[in-house]
Amino acid sequence: MRKEAKKICSSCGTSQVNHRLMFFLRLMDEIMSKIVNIYSPLFFIFKNTKLVDYIEKFLLNVLYILGFIRYSDDLEKVINGRSRLVWEEARRRNIEMKQLLFFGKPIDFYRAKINGKNVFFQSLPIPYWLPHKGYRWIDDKFIFAKNFQKANIPSPKTERIVSFRSALRAFGKLSKPIIIKPEAGSLGRHTTTNINTKEELEKAYRLARQITFSMVAQEHLFGSVYRATVVNNVLVGFFRADPPFVIGDGVKMIKDLILEKNKNRNEKVSEIVISDELVNFIKRQGYTVDDILEKDKKINLLAKTGRFYGGYTKEMLPEVHPKFHLIFKNAGELVSVPVAGFDLIIEDPTKDPDTQRWGIIECNSLPFIDLHAFPLEGEPVNIAKYIWDLWQFEPK
Repeated sequence: MRKEAKKICSSCGTSQVNHRLMFFLRLMDEIMSKIVNIYSPLFFIFKNTKLVDYIEKFLLNVLYILGFIRYSDDLEKVINGRSRLVWEEARRRNIEMKQLLFFGKPIDFYRAKINGKNVFFQSLPIPYWLPHKGYRWIDDKFIFAKNFQKANIPSPKTERIVSFRSALRAFGKLSKPIIIKPEAGSLGRHTTTNINTKEELEKAYRLARQITFSMVAQEHLFGSVYRATVVNNVLVGFFRADPPFVIGDGVKMIKDLILEKNKNRNEKVSEIVISDELVNFIKRQGYTVDDILEKDKKINLLAKTGRFYGGYTKEMLPEVHPKFHLIFKNAGELVSVPVAGFDLIIEDPTKDPDTQRWGIIECNSLPFIDLHAFPLEGEPVNIAKYIWDLWQFEPK
């Protein structure tokens, strides 16, 4: 009997998840967040002390004695590129770092010996004594947008959605086009952009509802997507990511332009896949893959950006307008966490931001720092270096 092929969800992109499990986990996360907020004064007093560190170490030692966990120094078992960069930088500094194996399987959790003590962390080694208050809200796209608007830091108008009725209300309030995406999460998973009609709104709502109970609607901003990574309130990386696109010649169909682009792509860039997501995306722009694209007409093919989707990337930190350094210093102080990855959309970050319509659309508390290390263009930035530098200032 032939084994059935595993179904691929194009809306999950390069990071496939079980939809039902993701929905359940996000629902539980919302419930736990409400509980944490009730006890937040007590929780965040302890969070900034060594008490949490001691409890964590005790529990992990118990699990080790019981044989549930083991430690590995095999770098090849690392879970993702972000953790690999952290581990490689640790080795350059002669910091002993090992990965946790849970019942023999590697997980994205690590132990490092820093200043003579064992420190445990998920992917990024964040010092316990630095500010942590923002962790309770920065991954929530609705609360994030509201807090940034109050602080007069540019962010698109945002409405929270928990039902299709609330989606319709948001659609009526916001300027078109709009975007629908999960209220929490990253990688653009189950996000729909360029929504102009109620029919498109309903499809977008049902797509997001597959993996989340709550979502947000945002006004659409235009330009490239950028990742501004901030460490200890200092802008240390500014990464550009563009979606795949084609430019018409007045002769070829869009699908032929895609095939032609795939043949001529950089070896570091993935092929553009004509998926349901791509078909629906260009449909919202008034095209099908069988249409002949007008001469010199440029259209984006996906909302997702970067070289893994057939797009373009560039590290631009030396080129950004000087005002951005102050903007992201203020943004870092507002979120009050040691490491943050801000996503923004702007036409040209080399020009004065006060002369453009732009906004910070979300923040990642566990940012993929490897984006800055492997751009197609620009000087790579080793963000792991700045994170490990934080440990030089541990209080006695």
